[in-house]
Amino acid sequence: MLRRLCTATLATALFCGLMTGTASQAGADGRLDVVAENLVTPRGLTWDAHGGRVLVTEAGRGGPGPCAPGVGGYPVCFGATGAVTSYTPGKRKTERIATGLPSVINEFSVLGLHDIDASRGRISVVFGLGGETATRNGLGPAARGLAQTGTIDRKGRLHPVGDLLAFEQRYNPHRADVNANAYGIARVPGGTLVAEAGGNNILSVTDNGSVRMVALMPDQVVDGKPLESVPSTIVKGPDGAFYISEYSGEPTQPGKARIWRMAPGRKPVVVTSGFTGIIDLAFDRQGRMLVLELAEKGFDSPDRTGRLVRVERDGRRTVLAREGLEHPGGVTVAPDGDIYLTNRTTSLGEADGQLLRLRPGRS
Repeated sequence: MLRRLCTATLATALFCGLMTGTASQAGADGRLDVVAENLVTPRGLTWDAHGGRVLVTEAGRGGPGPCAPGVGGYPVCFGATGAVTSYTPGKRKTERIATGLPSVINEFSVLGLHDIDASRGRISVVFGLGGETATRNGLGPAARGLAQTGTIDRKGRLHPVGDLLAFEQRYNPHRADVNANAYGIARVPGGTLVAEAGGNNILSVTDNGSVRMVALMPDQVVDGKPLESVPSTIVKGPDGAFYISEYSGEPTQPGKARIWRMAPGRKPVVVTSGFTGIIDLAFDRQGRMLVLELAEKGFDSPDRTGRLVRVERDGRRTVLAREGLEHPGGVTVAPDGDIYLTNRTTSLGEADGQLLRLRPGRS
């Protein structure tokens, strides 16, 4: 059956390469440069075709409060310290186009603005929280945008759209706990799709704010114990399907993160595996998948080195970048083929984050 599927149409070429590829790896020549610095907890990013620029989310540094119990009872403290930064390659210009966005910090991490999409004529964003309704209510009215999708207007103002926390609180499809902490967003006609890392599901949010679940990402069993999926991003592939990456649960299990393919109207299916803590996906100009790992040896390792892997059309894997990647958090591709990545994304609010540009070698 797999062979019949792989010979059916050209549109399935990428899918079949992922399914049948080997785990062999090879190096690739390329140049990795820092193009922007002093970012505060950068996370997802996107290419804005209308503005000819890269847009980078900054989750911020939280603030002094109000504070409220988050997941596991750990307190999170609020501050309006999130931002969106633009980088225009032709002008080598960096500027913050939105500031004062909601952010929270706990003793482990900063949560807030996690991803961005600039397609279809608007800037769409998604915010995490790591908590439930009582968490957000305890942070005060300025925290309303947390655990929601939204848009950023031309004046840099946030307009909340879809309340992901209200959906999670009401339905809680994955019964581990009530935890709204969305991490990835993709614009579609009439709305967005969201990778809800806290709820372990994929949500659809219409432009009028209606939220429904598209898919519940199932646990896998590792050494006889359930390991949560933790979907970290959702991106549209060149074949028209959506691809979903897994961070997988904590503690990090090396080699257990999978990538799913979700065709329109179909349930997600696993197309490749063997990665560790995938934090983002993208596709290059040739339609090859780029897989970004937060830490090649796992988040629990003292080695913070990440990894960017290109999945070739025949399924082979080429490591595009490793040295210089320090807990990277997002990847996107410009029309000229340059690859942009956020770097140093897990600090507790220090202004040490970076935007990197990778110019891959010819291949």
